[in-house]
Amino acid sequence: MKAIFYITSLIFLFTFNFGFSQNNPHCSEDMYSFQPGEQVYIFGNNVKLRSAPRIESDVLGLLKIGEWVKVIEKTEFSWPYKGYDAPFYKVKYDTQEGYILGSLLSLERKTIAGNHYFFAFSKEKNSPFLNIRHVVKGKYMEQKVPLSHTSLSIHVLGNRGILDVDNILYVDYHAHSCSNEDGGIYFFVQKNRLHKIGELSQISDSGLLYQSEKFIFPDDEYGIPGMILFKKEKGEILDEETDWVQTTTETRKFLWVEDKLVPDFRQKRPN
Repeated sequence: MKAIFYITSLIFLFTFNFGFSQNNPHCSEDMYSFQPGEQVYIFGNNVKLRSAPRIESDVLGLLKIGEWVKVIEKTEFSWPYKGYDAPFYKVKYDTQEGYILGSLLSLERKTIAGNHYFFAFSKEKNSPFLNIRHVVKGKYMEQKVPLSHTSLSIHVLGNRGILDVDNILYVDYHAHSCSNEDGGIYFFVQKNRLHKIGELSQISDSGLLYQSEKFIFPDDEYGIPGMILFKKEKGEILDEETDWVQTTTETRKFLWVEDKLVPDFRQKRPN
């Protein structure tokens, strides 16, 4: 039992030091759960504000990506869109009230270097994706990112001391809801572009095995100026009574050069 406590403590310490607040968690099982009075943003473009919660109802107006509406209530009516069923919401736009399909609303909005980023789920052949849009000079750019699962939250971390990077966007998986896998996806934001640099995992198997992966950036504790350090740790309980725990650690250094990690983060370890 002591060994299980030891492993649990290691995982907690890792989460405390490198995890993030789970404010605004999202999961497709409770898709687009907006609350009355909440201000939400349009994810689609030229989204139809309807007179009733049906796709055949009259169109009252068209809303552009990034405009906001105030939620009045969630209706009992839903409609499939991009692989998921989403409810209609009664909303207020300026002085007008109408209905919008929930999947056309952004899960939330993040602002980086003066640009707004918007997020929505989609599914293709039972595989989930996170769609990320932002507007540059009146036109929106979109990036579709495959997901391990859809229980997640989204964070803006600052540049953590990395030169030529405006900010870091982090998609943080939550293991307690849709899946038992934690970890997340890191994006570097540079000159209005998103660069996916890596998807890291953190897995615990009934307290007997665990694996954690993390990036250590220059401004982090044990960070190295000009470097991005990748650290992977695996642990296994060999004997509970004597707290016999076996761990292995793998580390690697990377540079951010000309919009990519050097060497290639996806490169396989040689045999």
